[in-house]
Amino acid sequence: MRPAIIVMVKAPKAGFAKTRLNPPLSQSEAASLALCFVQDVIKSAESVTPNVIVAFTPDDGRGMLQASLPNQLLWVKQQGVDLGERLNSAITYAGDLGFSPVVALGADSPTVPPSYIETAFDALAHDKTDVVLGPTTDGGYYLLGLRKTVPNLFQNIAWSTPRTFHQTAHNIKQLNLRLLEIPQWYDVDTFADLSRLCNELNSDQEARSLAQTTHKWLLAHGLLCSTDYKPRKAP
Repeated sequence: MRPAIIVMVKAPKAGFAKTRLNPPLSQSEAASLALCFVQDVIKSAESVTPNVIVAFTPDDGRGMLQASLPNQLLWVKQQGVDLGERLNSAITYAGDLGFSPVVALGADSPTVPPSYIETAFDALAHDKTDVVLGPTTDGGYYLLGLRKTVPNLFQNIAWSTPRTFHQTAHNIKQLNLRLLEIPQWYDVDTFADLSRLCNELNSDQEARSLAQTTHKWLLAHGLLCSTDYKPRKAP
């Protein structure tokens, strides 16, 4: 077994990353926070395996990311017109390097427990399943695990909608593959999601240890908050 983790990353460009957080955050603040998420997710990934691939977008994204991330990472440009094509391309790249099984993570969930990633690898390595999905509360998924690329897995999926997980699970069933669904988690896309993250970091020491960079950023910007926090008005 030679496992690898792919982290799907948008470069932390103002106006490109975490745009649903501005307002109340400015575009530059949202991009800065997005980089913190990436740093924390990659740190968690490296606690599971040293084989971590950053699948980045846009084409010049590597230059924006590389100075803030560990030196030993592997890099691949995201290719494809939608998320399914980009996932498929990145998983194929990992397979061409001899990695299997492969877990793909989003960079929007900085407090996902590494034990969930380990569960995915264990199930795939011991032939307990063919595909692993970690659903998100908004209908997508934060984790996808495979041993290799699966043709037609990502056909007819409405990405970034409440139907994404169920449509992918339907495809898995139609392909006569076994699906392991691991515990649900949440992405941080909206201010409501950010408030949930703040509350988790306020109350959970393990979450703070997993998302140390994010925690420091939120403290420094006065956003580590209680449930009655009111967002700032847009300038």
